[in-house]
Amino acid sequence: MKDFHFSKIYFNKLILDDPKTKIRVVVNETPSLDIAQEEYSLRVTTRHEEDRIINRDYAIEHALPPSKHDFPHIQFKFHTEEIGQFRVRIDFENQEEYKKGVLGFIYKIKDVLTYLEEFKKGITKEVLVLDLVNRLEEESEFLTNKIHEGITKYSIIFDKKGVRSKLKKLEQNNLLLGFMGLDNVKLIEETYRPRK
Repeated sequence: MKDFHFSKIYFNKLILDDPKTKIRVVVNETPSLDIAQEEYSLRVTTRHEEDRIINRDYAIEHALPPSKHDFPHIQFKFHTEEIGQFRVRIDFENQEEYKKGVLGFIYKIKDVLTYLEEFKKGITKEVLVLDLVNRLEEESEFLTNKIHEGITKYSIIFDKKGVRSKLKKLEQNNLLLGFMGLDNVKLIEETYRPRK
């Protein structure tokens, strides 16, 4: 199946570097012919300046053994906002589900870029092929449901300790709330709530 190469279809630019607004967006995809036999990754990294430089990293990927994370997952890196790096493991039944998940991820990236419109007007249209991406709302809902299933079944995986303090920052981050869904963030909080 040769359709696990989405950046060439849904992105106008793989690198946007604007010195005037100090915004950088990098799209990096490792395509795959067979998701069960090969690694796949779609990563979007953003950098912009507010009161300080904010770096964010969003990825949907599947590594193969001997990788420590050899399962399909969505990964977030929000170190500059003191949330750090965390993963949500997602179970896809087959390549078609994985494809829907990746397309849902691309739709959610639209919201990330829309947030950056505050600093650079037109960035969403400059990076994404909006006519195509806007048709992926159903896939986005599918991914939100898969995130919910993953949190319910596996919780989330933080790379470092101090999870409780990170949860407060997680619920205050509008981009993560939009990306994961409010119900999913609440579910994460419940998962890490102390048991009586």
